[in-house]
Amino acid sequence: MGVVEILVHMHDVAAGLNLTWSPPADLCGAALRRLFPSAPAGREPWPTLQWATGRLALPGLPALTSWRWDGTPRG
Repeated sequence: MGVVEILVHMHDVAAGLNLTWSPPADLCGAALRRLFPSAPAGREPWPTLQWATGRLALPGLPALTSWRWDGTPRG
């Protein structure tokens, strides 16, 4: 959960400074698989993570107006 918070808020900081910033795809993919298992597969990880946290729309999918991560323990 902390990783997601850092990634999305670092993007906010960068945008506020007019900087382009994009996190590593493997880190975004791992966060998606762990915390957003119902996120659409087969898409770029960073935009999909932004979609999963209600920050943007994806082609064919509107931006979410509410969201929750799934922190259920996995065995």
